Amino acid sequence: MKTEKIEDKVVLNIPVYLSKALQDQLYLLQYPNRPQNFTYDDETILQARIKPINELIELEVGLRTRTPVFSRSKAEQIAINVDGAFRHEKSDEDNYYSGNMMDKLVLTSVKNHLDIRTAALGVMSDGTFHITSLKSIISMKPSFSYLDLAENRSQKDQKSYVEENKTEETAKRVTVRFERPETDRSKDLKEKSYASLQKRLQSEAWINLNYNRYGSERSDFESRFLYCSHPEEVIDRFLLSDEEFLGYLIPKNVEPECVNPGLPANYMSLSALKSMPLEDQVKIIIQKACVASFNEILCLRANKNSNEDHISVVRVIEQHAVLVQGNWVIKSELFYPKDYSSEYNVSNELLQRARDCILYLFTKSTTINRSNITELINIPAEEITKILKGVARFKSGRKTWDFVVPTDNNFIKKYPDVVQRQKMIWQLRYENILQTFKKIK
Repeated sequence: MKTEKIEDKVVLNIPVYLSKALQDQLYLLQYPNRPQNFTYDDETILQARIKPINELIELEVGLRTRTPVFSRSKAEQIAINVDGAFRHEKSDEDNYYSGNMMDKLVLTSVKNHLDIRTAALGVMSDGTFHITSLKSIISMKPSFSYLDLAENRSQKDQKSYVEENKTEETAKRVTVRFERPETDRSKDLKEKSYASLQKRLQSEAWINLNYNRYGSERSDFESRFLYCSHPEEVIDRFLLSDEEFLGYLIPKNVEPECVNPGLPANYMSLSALKSMPLEDQVKIIIQKACVASFNEILCLRANKNSNEDHISVVRVIEQHAVLVQGNWVIKSELFYPKDYSSEYNVSNELLQRARDCILYLFTKSTTINRSNITELINIPAEEITKILKGVARFKSGRKTWDFVVPTDNNFIKKYPDVVQRQKMIWQLRYENILQTFKKIK
């Protein structure tokens, strides 16, 4: 039997353009536990935050507590189990739920193990197709961490009850063990272990995001970057050499845009960063990180290992950052520039002094109490919380604020003259801070 060969006809030619305005900045969020016709577009997003290095995203979604299917009694019981029966006597930042019931749901990202090189985001416009590469594909799933908080509180209350009613302490046998010296293989396995990965994940600070609802003015504005701005530029792989083709994909001379600290959308490629002068490199790294160790700064800039280069890097860093616990923190005058507008009408000078005061307390200890701050500075509590969230993590169990990164003892030991110079600078700053807030009082 002879089959007749049928040739497919070309029905339509669609020009394809590559948009690079948002390259390596787009995250595709999937919601596998949510039906397609039941999206989160109309829900209230209370908070959004990201850990860009570990690609972890969290969304706090407000629950509709006034619907007939919502059980208020169950929600109130969950709030009591998580925050305790005397939750109304504590401040909002100490409680997991701000209201008197469970009023929010937390969505946590789970990274998909897909080859991101085979995926892209595409949009059609006037018969043309525009594609943009993705940073990552992430699944957003409900987090039930509040159950762990409730269980920990129950265990803590039970332990406290046992200790209060304990009358006599019995002797226990203690076994002394000596740890074997670590080999290179054991160190490698330890670094790849789950505990080590979790430690690195927890060490990265959260960056708060501004959530813009789909269809909003800002959302429509950002969506314009999904379209290629230079459609006349043609890249034909088969008419270019390998070097020319790579030159189109990764331009050597890239004019970096002005970046704002703490905004993960303002990423810059390492190739563009390393092509800049030393002072510009350090300034951008400090602005983006806000808090960084000396080794992290060296890793992000050019690969140079000479002592002379390290010393020159330190001198440049001191122009843009201050030393806290062996780590470098962006200066308050750069964090609160002249054009910064406070929501509570606090002057930039006061915000700078208040932040310097908090940083000075962290130079003395890795942990501080909120009461120690309010005794020294006189600004709205909301501004104090904003400053603390930028450089510290709140520990609800101890009701203290811990510095966001561990102390860098290696830098302290290696550069004692820098540490001493920074101590003198901090002492002078602190005296000026006290005089400023004394005048206000």
